[in-house]
Amino acid sequence: MIHTLLSLCKQSFGWLGTCWLVLLLVLTGCTDREEQYERPSWLEPPIYDVLTERGNFSLYLHAVDKTLYSSILKGAANYTVFAPNDEAFRHYLSEHNYSSIDEVPVEVLTKIVAYSMVFNRFESSRLGDVLSSSVWEEGSSVKKRTSYYKTLYRETIDGKEQWVVDSPADVTAVLTPYKYLPILTSTYFSQGKLLPVDYETFFQGTAYSGLHAAAGSVINKDIYAENGIIHEVSAVNEPLDNLDEMLKANGREEFRNVLETKVGDSYLFMSYLLGENTTEVYKKLYPDRNISAVYCKTYLNLPYLLNNEDYKGTETATTEQQGYTLLVPSNEAVTQFEETVLARARVEKLSDLSLTTLGYFLKAHMVDRIIWPSQFANEQNTNGEFLNGEGIDGPRLEDCVTGSHFASNGVLYDTKEVVKSKYFNTVYSEILLNEDCRTLADVAFGKFFTGDWLIELTKSVLNGNKEVDYLLVLPSDRLLQMDGYSYDEINGKFVNEDAKNAGLSSVDDRLKRLLRMCIFQRTKGATELEDFNGFSALGYDGYGYAVNAYGDVVRFKNNKLQGLGNILDGEEVEVEEMTDFAYNNGRVFRIKDEDIAAGKMLQYSPRKTGSGVAAWTDPTLYSRIASYTEQNSDCRLFKQYMDRVYGGSAPSFIKSGTFYTVLIPTDAAIQAAVTAGKIPALPVGSAEFSTEEKPLVERFLQLCFLSGTVVVDDGLPYMEPGKNKSLSLTTAYKLTAADVDLWSANTLVDVYKDESNSLKFRFQDIKSNNWVKVEGTDPVSPVRGEGKSNYMGPLSVIHAVDGIIWFKTNPQE
Repeated sequence: MIHTLLSLCKQSFGWLGTCWLVLLLVLTGCTDREEQYERPSWLEPPIYDVLTERGNFSLYLHAVDKTLYSSILKGAANYTVFAPNDEAFRHYLSEHNYSSIDEVPVEVLTKIVAYSMVFNRFESSRLGDVLSSSVWEEGSSVKKRTSYYKTLYRETIDGKEQWVVDSPADVTAVLTPYKYLPILTSTYFSQGKLLPVDYETFFQGTAYSGLHAAAGSVINKDIYAENGIIHEVSAVNEPLDNLDEMLKANGREEFRNVLETKVGDSYLFMSYLLGENTTEVYKKLYPDRNISAVYCKTYLNLPYLLNNEDYKGTETATTEQQGYTLLVPSNEAVTQFEETVLARARVEKLSDLSLTTLGYFLKAHMVDRIIWPSQFANEQNTNGEFLNGEGIDGPRLEDCVTGSHFASNGVLYDTKEVVKSKYFNTVYSEILLNEDCRTLADVAFGKFFTGDWLIELTKSVLNGNKEVDYLLVLPSDRLLQMDGYSYDEINGKFVNEDAKNAGLSSVDDRLKRLLRMCIFQRTKGATELEDFNGFSALGYDGYGYAVNAYGDVVRFKNNKLQGLGNILDGEEVEVEEMTDFAYNNGRVFRIKDEDIAAGKMLQYSPRKTGSGVAAWTDPTLYSRIASYTEQNSDCRLFKQYMDRVYGGSAPSFIKSGTFYTVLIPTDAAIQAAVTAGKIPALPVGSAEFSTEEKPLVERFLQLCFLSGTVVVDDGLPYMEPGKNKSLSLTTAYKLTAADVDLWSANTLVDVYKDESNSLKFRFQDIKSNNWVKVEGTDPVSPVRGEGKSNYMGPLSVIHAVDGIIWFKTNPQE
């Protein structure tokens, strides 16, 4: 045979010698025109003849003879044929209650034969590889393109049966969406670190052997023929359905109904386009079918097309290398999910929900690559959520799945429950679903926060974030409207004419801040807040304090909250917990109806008492320091020092829009520092500090302004957000000290919690190797008491402290 001859020549003479030998045979063997076209005696027979000679493929050949493929297998071509032997065909006939091949419909036989024929010649050693740019990518192929494709078919559209083709567009030629045959090889399994269970789960009853064509094992490989190569298989394979076709099976109706949701006359996730050109093409192809219209079917607004045989996912892979994964919950599970969501959203039917909301549900059940059984527990869907709800420590495949099926374009798992999604189980789900947030708040989150806070609020165990815990004060559309906001759908922007007319530079920035004021990030088991009742033992008249997601301080007691604007307006915002649903990453509170009616919401600006632009913007930090010292008679020296140095106005180092933690030493602490010679005494009357004294006073003052983070005294073991046991905050002071070789160096203050969860502040040592150039002195602590510490400012908090931040230099000897 030619393959054997070439192999021997290659071993004896190498490739170059073999080529010369073949050329010599051709030249010397063709003496005249008749001999030139005679079939060489050493050439293998065609596939059909090889199978006939083998003797155990009579049933397969009988099937071939009843189709149009007989002449192809006898003629000149280049195929890899996965031929089921007679035993496999007898089992198939028995399983389908046929007594002979002649009883099997020709249409079915045509499918079987075409699906057994793979384009191009693949020896067994290359069945798991892909040829890309003339280079074999070993172990990357999971399926091969066959000769079978599904053509025109019937489907019900709006209650009427129509002719349909799978295509995203109108076409001018016959479509050939070739189906792919799964070829599971040891090289692919090795490359993907797969296990025998990854085959046996899909093709139950067949043990993994290292080389399979779908449900059949390759039991005799590399049978060479003139027009291809044959691999004997132990099973008859009918063409696999694609994912779209699989959804038509019983038990999957409810999930399919979600896919078929319509608003008016339009489907949200699929499309049937009346193809004028397509209709003409198939009229000519099938003149006897009385075709009057052909619809082109495709899917919309989803990660992939369920009826597309070709892989078009995000993975950099060809159709041979990848496929899709679809999880289909039971009808009961989908129905239960729908009932829960519709009740929470207070709507009657799915079409009343937004496209985005329904899309989240569908995407939770889709992955644009093949998910294998052994790797199921650690895999995520296109929403970025674990398929089993927990990840590697969660349920196994067998705990979640009732059926596993290989499709021509991927895999499908039937599941007991819906895949839990962050969009329906976290605190954010209330913004998404609640009718009180649907018009403005949810739109704003989708417009402004898709890259940050929408992600944050959907963190939970579902995507590997087990420690996050949020408190959300539900932002009400009605309150935002009362604050002046509306949404211009035509231009896609938020409008607030009142704020604009008052001189506010950005209505969007204000809206973002108002929404973020409602979010409080905590840590489970460490800084959780069960409610907003406050802390009676903290020493602030029962108030508790928290920094929200924007960086503003909010105080609370008896479930009544105040931002700085609310304090200035003399009002409280009363909330109550929403307990009808168990959120998996925190708690949600709603503002009471009477407060909504009164227009009360968390505010950073004095909306009721402010006038002009002041009603829409922060007060200044300097003005809050002035108010603080007026209210605290034992903390007035600090501002007097500041005004004496900076002329009674805000120092230039206080920057608008910067977050500050401000430390104001008590008068007693300042007097102690004067006595210790650290700072000079305040000059009598209106006298100025001397030239030598002024830098010391500036150092003292600037070390009290810590920028970057607002740190409240909350009595908890960590500082939030971020579960920090300690922080380093930059001061406003730049240190120049020639004796330790420092020139305008940044200085920092370490902020930390002690064993009793009290705040401590200490100048951070400046070191160079083993040399402590600058050494901080003893730490200082907040002086607790209402209005003493945790005094709220714009993006800031003010604490009275029992000492001053100070340091000493240590020159090298």
